[in-house]
Amino acid sequence: MKYDAVMEQFKQAQTRLIKIGEIRIHDALQPRVARLVPFKDKGRAEESSEQHIATLRLVLEAAEDKQLDPIWLADIGSDEPVKTGLYVVDGHHRLRAYQQAGRKQVPAGVLALDWRTALVVSKLVNCTGRSLALHNEQRRDAAWQYLADLTHRGAIELPSVGESLRSVAARFGISKSTVSSMLTNMPHVITTEFHALAIDPGTGWPRWRHVREAKNPWQTSLPSSDQQQLDRDAERVARHIVKLVDGSSPAVRARALEMLANDEVSATDQLASVELLAPFSPARRPVPIGTPAVPAQPAHLDN
Repeated sequence: MKYDAVMEQFKQAQTRLIKIGEIRIHDALQPRVARLVPFKDKGRAEESSEQHIATLRLVLEAAEDKQLDPIWLADIGSDEPVKTGLYVVDGHHRLRAYQQAGRKQVPAGVLALDWRTALVVSKLVNCTGRSLALHNEQRRDAAWQYLADLTHRGAIELPSVGESLRSVAARFGISKSTVSSMLTNMPHVITTEFHALAIDPGTGWPRWRHVREAKNPWQTSLPSSDQQQLDRDAERVARHIVKLVDGSSPAVRARALEMLANDEVSATDQLASVELLAPFSPARRPVPIGTPAVPAQPAHLDN
């Protein structure tokens, strides 16, 4: 297969020393998308990422001649949707470690690639034998984007391009049933129904998480700009809620969220929603018990 051959070429490529100033990075080539990680896992994922970089930096600082494995750079030419230059396909953490260690050059394997190939390879390589594994949600999205490219967004059958449910599942470390679900949903996706934050910036295809959530009865139907603002505001609220419940047991968290969800569904106006979330908001100044801000009996949380 084309992409497998490209990855093999990278492995066999002669290592070159590239000046850090000549290297470009692009969000589309980084499958470790923070927005895909569930809020309860974000803190741990960010901590693991920073710790990984710190460990690599210490290795580099141990000896001036010490080098890490070569990063992979795609030499993108003209007639592509991005500026020409050398783009990181694999090795974002290593690049940051070199920068933090004060190095001026980075060992790299370089291949001339078109943008589409660079996008797909960046997703594939980060799901194979990484010392810092992708989150499951990131793996699923990488597989979803790969399938969209391979099948022309569901227009052709998987076996005709040399893949199967089993082979794709093995590539990305996901289940065959998930791959099957992706293939079933793919022909029905209408890209224009998703706002910009829900779209992969490289492929232009909605992310799997948002495709799943589009079927949720809670999904809002707002203009794109309003939906993006709603998502940003909701993320801030979600992060605060996670901090509050992080020390509780899974059973307690599940029950608390179930109770909140049930009451939110029955909320009839904006005021009801505000009252629902009031107990989760940080107190800015003392408020007498019994006022609307601090109900004497939070009946909305009772069974």
